[in-house]
This record gives sequence, structure tokens and C-alpha cells, in this order.
Amino acid sequence: MLKPCVLTVLITAMAMGLTSSTPTSTPASTPTTSPSPSPHILSTRSLRLPNDTYPLGYHLHISSNIHLGDWRFNGNATIDIEIRRSTNEIVLHAKNLSDIEITLRLLDNDRPDASGEVVDDVSHTYDPQGTFLIIHPRENYQAFEAGQHYRLEILYSGLMGKLPQGLYWMEYEEETSNHTVYVAATQSEPTYARLIFPCYDEPAFKSNFTISLTHSSTLMSVSNMPVQHMTNHGELTTTTFQTTPVMSTYLVAFVISDFDHISETYRNVTQSLYSSPTMKNTGRSALKNAVLTVAALEDYFGVSYSLPKLDHVALKKNQGAAMENWGLITFKENSILPEDTSCDYRHIKDTLMQNHEISHQWFGNLVSPEWWTYIWLNEGFATYFSYIITDLLYPNQNVMDKFFRDEAEHAYSYSSFLDVHPMTYYVETEMDIMNAFDIINYKRSACVIRMFHHAFHQKTFVSGISRYLKKF
Repeated sequence: MLKPCVLTVLITAMAMGLTSSTPTSTPASTPTTSPSPSPHILSTRSLRLPNDTYPLGYHLHISSNIHLGDWRFNGNATIDIEIRRSTNEIVLHAKNLSDIEITLRLLDNDRPDASGEVVDDVSHTYDPQGTFLIIHPRENYQAFEAGQHYRLEILYSGLMGKLPQGLYWMEYEEETSNHTVYVAATQSEPTYARLIFPCYDEPAFKSNFTISLTHSSTLMSVSNMPVQHMTNHGELTTTTFQTTPVMSTYLVAFVISDFDHISETYRNVTQSLYSSPTMKNTGRSALKNAVLTVAALEDYFGVSYSLPKLDHVALKKNQGAAMENWGLITFKENSILPEDTSCDYRHIKDTLMQNHEISHQWFGNLVSPEWWTYIWLNEGFATYFSYIITDLLYPNQNVMDKFFRDEAEHAYSYSSFLDVHPMTYYVETEMDIMNAFDIINYKRSACVIRMFHHAFHQKTFVSGISRYLKKF
């Protein structure tokens, strides 16, 4: 029989690149209006970020008057950056952001807490094709030396959209007072974080995020981490959250709303379900399932859930049924708060969907793909283990029969010649990245993982998966 480490090697060979935790620091300064393209700087530029610089940590502050029906927001993204290879530019992503003002500071490596010296010989250029914000010296020379650390502060403004991409808005009718309430929420996956704040918007560029939100004092906010502190400014309140572990930009999330919640704490993890106030008690079944599922996944993998809390937020608008943001899963309201609780088939489908997102807290959030080529490592594992854990928790539901009917048969009946591709498949443009979230990466890859499980048998397979999670 193959030893457990063989499974790890095989999975790693298929993956060929998973990001582990790595942070770093940053620098630069010059106020201008929205940047304009520069053909000299932008000729033959790749759509991928260069590896010359790396974000060590973000401080992100978003201010919103969503309570007034004002879709504009103001942001301050301060990024500590490490120069890993000498270069004449710092390149990151930004999209549909305006009124950009940049301040770059060179940090003293011997005094990391010092504010640093302002670098005034810099400007910035925008590349609309790659949605790149490029910070560079006014004269073209190698300004940034390997080993240096900079702090880059970017002030900007943006506009919330109606579609669930980036920072978006929705409205509710308040039943008791009969007035309209506005909610702001985020969707960062796969390439929408750049619509919220300037960032290194590729999954390999993991970093820590400290997020602050200023909003009406009549509203509340949640993000990936628990609240660190709140500061009241009369009609407005600033909520600052604890710093995240290193994570990819596509997992950054927050919601500003008037929602109420129910909560339960088990094994030092507090799970809460947030919804409009009149709906909160309809979420008790989903909350109970979430508590059971997190504990079951911890026991199955021998790897604890990494954060002190996990929130589940029911929204009227969401991209797809749900999004697995680390510590803050967002759901389409009717996926987690169903109106009809009498239908067993619908109930188990909603449970599988919820457990798919919870499985992502390990597959995708804790261990992330280096690039979207390997998105099956997120979606295939989350799909397969949603069935495995649901079957363990609810053995009378015959969930694995549903796997063969709803996943396997569907996956292998998908034979459109133009659409079939390998599980490991290179994509580059934003559209191609979005299209990679398809039946092959969700369903067919789950079937391949099922084959590994069957071939290696339970003990070896689980041991290999546990090593895989711990290693990466």
C-alpha cells in the first residue's frame, strides 16, 4: 500500500504551486487626479503581476454613507511593501477607482516602527488593459533596490455597483417602519478586490489585512475578523477589525447593514448568522449545521479552524449561491434561509451548499492556489468534502447516492468539444479566469478526488490530506 506521504506528493505534483503564508512591507508619494495611460511604460506588458515587489501587510479604511443611499465611497489603502528584486516600478491592481493620491515612504529596516522618509521623485501611471496602477520615478531609472521596504499610502474614491462585483449595494424594505434600508457588501473573487482597493490582486500575493469601516452609527459592520474596537463620531462610527492571518485578496470581505444575528460558540469558535431582523430566527437550523460541520471537519482532518469566528450572512444579492470569504461567508438569502422547510431534497441541497463553503475554510482559504490554473484544488475538494462531511453528520440522508447522481453523472455527461479542458488549465484574462469556475473544476475534479479516496483507502487518504493541509 502507498504510504500517506505518497498522496501528498501526488496531489502536490498535480497542484504544482500552492501559496503558503508570507508577509512583507512598503513606500511612496504624489497627489494627482486619476492616472492616465503612458505608452512608453506600458508597451508589451504581461497581464500577470511582476514578482519584484511583495505586500507585507495592508491597512484598509473604507468610508461610506450607504445609509443615505449614497453609492460613493472613499478609501485609504496603506500597504507595506518589500522589494524582492531591484526594479524601476511598483505594480499593483486598481480598477474603476478615481481621485487617486499617492504617498510613498522609504522605511528604515533597522527602525521598522518609524514612519519613514517621503520619496518625492515618484509619479504613477495607469494601464487599463492590465488594470495596473504603476508607481515609478519621474525619470526612468532603477529606483527601488532589493531588500528595501516601503510604505505606500493610496487615497482614492470609488462607486458601489448594483451587481455583486467589488463593493456593491442592495436595498430592503423595513417591515416594521415601512422604509427602505440600504446594505453594502463585497464580492472579491476572483478579480474584484481591485474594484474595492488598490492591491496585489493575485492569489499568490498573500498578506495580512487590518480593515476599518466608517459608517452610520445606526448600522453595524462585519468583516473577516472579530471587531478590535469601535470609535463613535456622533452620527458616524468607525469599526476596526483584528488583523487577518495572511490570505489572498479574493477573500477580503465586509458587510455594512442593519442586520441582527444569532450566535453559538463551540470549541472557542463563535459562529453567527446575520440577516434582516425579521428573518433571524429562521436561520437556527443553518447555524446548528455550521457548528456541527466545523467541528466535524476539524476532527476529520486533524487541522483546527484557523480563526476565532465564522459568520454567515444572508443577502438579497450575492454572486451565485454563496461565497466562502475567510471568516465571513456570504449567502443568497433563500439559500440559507429557505421559505419552504418541508422539502427534504431542498433542505439537503442547501446543507451541501453551506458545507461546501465551510470546507473552503480549509481548501482555498487556509491553503490557496498559486494561480487560477489550479482552481480545482479549491472547488473540487470543497465539493467532495461537502458530501463526505454531510454524509457523516446525516447518515440517513444517503448523501453519497446524491453525489453519484448530481455530481458524477453531470460531470461526465459534460462533453461539449469546445468547452472540455484539463483540470489543471492555464487562464490569464479576467474573463477566462471567471469562466474557469465551471463544471470540470467543481464536479469532475471532485470525482477524480473520489477516485484517489477509493484507491488509497480511508486511512492513507485522510492522512495524506491532513499532511497536505499542514504543509501548505
